[in-house]
Amino acid sequence: MINKNWTLALGILALSTSLVSADQGTKQNQSSKMNPPQPMPMGVTSQPTGVITPPVAPTVNHGADFFVEADFIYWYAQEYGLDYAKSTGLGDGNIRKIKSGHVAQVNRKWEPGFKIGIGLEFEHDGWDIFANWTWLNPIAGNTSYLDYNSRRVNFFDIGQPSIFTDISCDSASGSWNLHFNAIDLELGRDFFVSRYMTLRPHFGLKTAWINQNFNRTYDINGYVEVNPNFPYSGPGSFFVGMLENNQSLESWGLGIRAGLDPVWHISRCWGIYGNLALSAMYQYYSAETELNYEGRLGNEFPLTSLSKGNHTVTPVLELGLGLEYMTWFSNESYMLHVKAGWEEQVWFNTNQFINVSQNGNLTFQGFTFNVGFHF
Repeated sequence: MINKNWTLALGILALSTSLVSADQGTKQNQSSKMNPPQPMPMGVTSQPTGVITPPVAPTVNHGADFFVEADFIYWYAQEYGLDYAKSTGLGDGNIRKIKSGHVAQVNRKWEPGFKIGIGLEFEHDGWDIFANWTWLNPIAGNTSYLDYNSRRVNFFDIGQPSIFTDISCDSASGSWNLHFNAIDLELGRDFFVSRYMTLRPHFGLKTAWINQNFNRTYDINGYVEVNPNFPYSGPGSFFVGMLENNQSLESWGLGIRAGLDPVWHISRCWGIYGNLALSAMYQYYSAETELNYEGRLGNEFPLTSLSKGNHTVTPVLELGLGLEYMTWFSNESYMLHVKAGWEEQVWFNTNQFINVSQNGNLTFQGFTFNVGFHF
């Protein structure tokens, strides 16, 4: 009787164990279907799975790691509104003939510059902070020689009202010099949004100090008529000599900057990058202008001296597109990247010189070559 009871108890235990095992196996299969295993690696770098937007390698150790970047830039700088003379035809006697002329502008050219950046990548969710300095010092200028049939040259409104009504000269020259410095301070995060695409949104501050000089010189060969409405006590007209107009414009600004830097990874090491940033700079402008006459016999006298200062908000647009190469070392603890691309910047309404032909934008465009190392 006892043996029968033990046999019955062992049979019930075995059946219960089988049913529990079968139920657990069914649940595991259902869980595997609902949560399939994540692929490894995450496309470009071996980032941990289970993170919605895993940060881009290299791996950060000890709380934070440094990274540095350097850029060689070869840009074409241009500011609109830097016209220094316009020519029209001379008539016979007091009769003006309609004749086509031209507007003389300062010639621009390509100039080299650089960027230097340093940053920290944090272990906290892959955040980073980055400071970048841009320097450029382009110089542009040219001279226009006028033939007899197009010798009438007019200034572009020097003084209020215009100081001259007419000028006859052999040549006119203009030059423009720019000292450009800008610093960007960014807080960002570089992360995956898919297996082969990364984004780095960032926001922070932008500051810039920009100094400009715009000089115009006129070689007078005949006469100059002074506007009778201009508050000037000198002669109503004078003859051969040089007229020089020297203008300076200094500005400094600080504002909020935000942007987005995507990378489309073609393979593990190669990608196409883009850059987009917008800024609103609270800018102060200080402008001065002087107009002087120097005769051929050595007589000199100033004609006018003006200055002004104003505050405004300057919008800044930055764009970039290019090719990037990336490689990692020591189990993705270090990274080297090399970029080559095209960059454009528009600084709106920065031409605040006194009485130029028109206010205009300051623009940059050109090639950028970047090298960076992440420790």
